[in-house]
Amino acid sequence: MFENFTKSFVIVKKSFDVLMSEKKLLFFPLISGIFLIALLLSFIAPIFVFNSDAPLILFSAIFYFLSYFVIIFFNTSLVHAVNNKIEGKPVSLMESISFSFTRILNIIGWAAIAATVGMILSFLRGEANKQRGIGGLIASLVVNAIGMVWSLATFFVIPVIVFENVNPITAIQRSVELIKKGWGQAVTAGFGIGVVFFILYLIGIGAIMLSAFTGILFLPVLVIGIVYLVAVFLVESTLQSIFVVELYKYVNTGNAVLFNPDELQGAFKPKNTV
Repeated sequence: MFENFTKSFVIVKKSFDVLMSEKKLLFFPLISGIFLIALLLSFIAPIFVFNSDAPLILFSAIFYFLSYFVIIFFNTSLVHAVNNKIEGKPVSLMESISFSFTRILNIIGWAAIAATVGMILSFLRGEANKQRGIGGLIASLVVNAIGMVWSLATFFVIPVIVFENVNPITAIQRSVELIKKGWGQAVTAGFGIGVVFFILYLIGIGAIMLSAFTGILFLPVLVIGIVYLVAVFLVESTLQSIFVVELYKYVNTGNAVLFNPDELQGAFKPKNTV
């Protein structure tokens, strides 16, 4: 187990080295975040206008769809840019964003599916949280398990849309096929990435909370802490995409560019066959 953890952290370091050699990759999650904030602000005021559930549900559905569309659109651009970097091609923001427009129908379709599933899971979590006692605990565990399975099954959807240019239903099927070809001991996206960034998030949140409780330099710490957390989020999002692109190529061909095959096997070990 310790060997697998070590390999996961090696993947984090090598992904970070790629990012440091091409810092423009950070702009894709940054632009996505700016659009999401603008979208949220534009939806806040109308929420208070609705007095009945029906318009509010429709309004929420539109917000979910647009949010997923923004995220998927710029993730598609990021995957394209990461692939250019891996293949030694120039990385261009405008070229990668323009590429996303060549996949726009598939992006819209995938955003609609992902938003629908996201709303259903959100509703189920809300209902589970209303339950008391052991029943509520079991309901929460079941809903979370469904969410994990969905995330795992759709892990490769965006790379499949980028590289294979198929519709979202086919992309989900292909993602499931790729997951079946390789089964992760660390379970998707590199266990090391999750651990490292969980610690980094805790440091930022802990510093803000400590300053709030003690009253020492609260405003400066708050501002610096928010900037720090945003920076951590941008780096994490980019490293995830670097890892996913490389892993997609490895699972498809058995060849790796950035990482040694042995390192990827530690993070995403091929399933044994009997």
